[in-house]
Amino acid sequence: MKNNQSHKFVLFDDSHEALAQPENAVLLYPFRNMTAHAFTFPFSGISRVRDALMIQFRPLLGEGSGGVSLVPFFVKSERKLSSGCVFTLFGGETEEIGESGRYGNYTVWPAPLVAAAEVGGNGVIVWADGDFITTVWLDGWAPAYYKTASAQDSDVQAEKGEALAYVASCGRDAQNVFVADAKALSRLDVQRMGGASIAGCPAYGLLDLSNRGTNLLERREKLVASLTVAGRAAVASAAVLLLLTLGVYLHDSRVLAAGRASSAAAYAAAFGEASAGSPLSSAVAKLRAVGGPESDVSFNGVMRGISSAWENFSASDDISIEILRYGADNTDLTGKAKSNESIQRLRSFLEDEGFVPARDNIQQIPGGYLRFNLTISRGGK
Repeated sequence: MKNNQSHKFVLFDDSHEALAQPENAVLLYPFRNMTAHAFTFPFSGISRVRDALMIQFRPLLGEGSGGVSLVPFFVKSERKLSSGCVFTLFGGETEEIGESGRYGNYTVWPAPLVAAAEVGGNGVIVWADGDFITTVWLDGWAPAYYKTASAQDSDVQAEKGEALAYVASCGRDAQNVFVADAKALSRLDVQRMGGASIAGCPAYGLLDLSNRGTNLLERREKLVASLTVAGRAAVASAAVLLLLTLGVYLHDSRVLAAGRASSAAAYAAAFGEASAGSPLSSAVAKLRAVGGPESDVSFNGVMRGISSAWENFSASDDISIEILRYGADNTDLTGKAKSNESIQRLRSFLEDEGFVPARDNIQQIPGGYLRFNLTISRGGK
């Protein structure tokens, strides 16, 4: 998105007509069925973060996971660290925005976030728009609490007190509190607050909860990843070509001839036998036979393998993972399944990803489910 002055902030229920050319126009939509949860991961990338969030949230959502959209919002995104929040959207509100036709090409923000700069990115915003009251707690510009209540069942003071109590229960202190009556705000007020929020946190310039925005973000990430892979392949090809050229040159030189004699002598002294071919190649082959192949046992590698195996279940509720304990040597999974066949399928999918799953025990639990424990380690695939 462009500079702050080019943004046009529009309230969803504003009486004026939508902009004729909504370039850089931000729709402030009062989401009713949404929550926000802060996250911090030792990796980045929307796909990897979304996979980790699905593993974290799917046991909580259960059968309703298929109707919930998880949209990560990155306040910070570095090579080995990402932090921000995940918006969980229920009820298909983003589809309703696009289907209305009036705001189909707009960037979409949760309405209260336009006032993020009013609390300096750290504090509680109480947003009243007549029928509903939305309360947001921002922690380092990232929403960590998002609640909407009907104005008939509650009031501003009650919602403010509940939010402050939640902040206190997290061991924090929200000294900055901003209460806004959306009906009383002028267009100039909304424009000023939105521009200040983007100026205070440039990451807000990439916030977009519309279907179009989330799809563009994922496609952008895939494009960057493909370009990175292509660039590495080109560099590797150039390096191989250079090594081959150098090898041909050295092959025809006397220095290489002398080196061969020395390599053959060293190989014979080390292994007690003459090399059948190139001494260096023979030595590498012997070392590989002793050492075996390497396996990626890092946290990122294990999460990547488990996520890939989990995708084979799609949105099935036959099995769920409740606890994941990562270790450098072994990773323990605890979950529940409707049948032993589902557990066996999970083991098979994990084996396809190069894991060696060991089943500790299976217990019958109330509700007709089976609780299982799997200890998995990387194999030599």
